[in-house]
Amino acid sequence: GGMGGMGGGGMMGGGGMGMGGGFFNVAPDKVGKIKVTTVCLEHGKLDPNPRVPYEIRPIESFTQNQQVIEVCRMLGHGQLSQNVAQAAAWHLGNGLSWEELAAKDRVKLSNGYTEKWFSPQELAVAMRASQEAVKRAGDKKSETPEKYDSLSRN
Repeated sequence: GGMGGMGGGGMMGGGGMGMGGGFFNVAPDKVGKIKVTTVCLEHGKLDPNPRVPYEIRPIESFTQNQQVIEVCRMLGHGQLSQNVAQAAAWHLGNGLSWEELAAKDRVKLSNGYTEKWFSPQELAVAMRASQEAVKRAGDKKSETPEKYDSLSRN
């Protein structure tokens, strides 16, 4: 499944969080390991497995949903916590309602104990983050044609 992270470069999987400024070097044909903060972009898929190799690539190669891309940018720039970004990504990218997200259990034990995936505070921030992502995506959409129009006249 798709995971989204860092924004500046729009890379799925992160942007070198904890790597001293976001830069790292892996020689050609070599494999490197990096810990990244990500979100799941496909609700219902299995959790990622650290034993599975993942590929870092531009998020646009996985989704064209500019709202989700903006949420991933906010996560990568440290503007959102992982859990807040996850709620916003599932809401914007997979159509989960805020009610569905509020009811979602992370832990459900046979003795009746349950732990919710998102706290009310996280959902409140995710709602505001989603509104901001929609606004930013709309702003980018409206400025793109003007850029191309002005470039075509040169």
